[in-house]
Amino acid sequence: MKVNNIFVAVCLVLSLSGCKYVQSNIVVFHDLHLDKQQMKYSFLPLAGQKGNLEYKSYKKIVADKLAAYGFVEDQENPEYFIAFAYGIDNGKEEISSVPIFGQTGVSSSTTYGSINTYGSYGSYSGTTTYQPTYGVVGSAPVSSTVYTRKLELSIIDIQNSKPDEPSVVYQADVVSSGSSSQIAAVMPYMLEALFKKFPDESGKTRRETIPMK
Repeated sequence: MKVNNIFVAVCLVLSLSGCKYVQSNIVVFHDLHLDKQQMKYSFLPLAGQKGNLEYKSYKKIVADKLAAYGFVEDQENPEYFIAFAYGIDNGKEEISSVPIFGQTGVSSSTTYGSINTYGSYGSYSGTTTYQPTYGVVGSAPVSSTVYTRKLELSIIDIQNSKPDEPSVVYQADVVSSGSSSQIAAVMPYMLEALFKKFPDESGKTRRETIPMK
């Protein structure tokens, strides 16, 4: 069993105690070579992002992650533009089932008693104790709303770009589904999942499970 599967199994067992995680599916395509000590870049805000505090918060996380791979933010002489977009849908109701636990039978019994005699007559009194067994005796339907969150991040080579044809050297799509309707609550974990392996193998799809703090 893989580590991620083990973690998910543990979380299922401990779900009543509040164990939570964010699972992200990531696909990356790139022609990016990290062969320089410093790779200068500048963020390229998309429509509606300039001056947006939420965008600014995510931008800081991206900058911190990129710094670990030799990227240096340089507004004056950037070699690359970094652009990213994010969003969440309105949610979709899903029906699942949860197990119902109860007594399934008896594994053993123990009897204690005594016999009293009166001449040719006798009487018996005793008590029998049964050891029950427990397990799944059925299931119950549960309705929940599942939200899909998405992040797209691109790195553009400025020098090799044309006005009508940007040279995209890295493109990543991150998709996460769960019960949280607030993308701000899960975005840090989606970004952590994305940069856990960077730039990673082009064309590869992977799944990352990050525990929530």
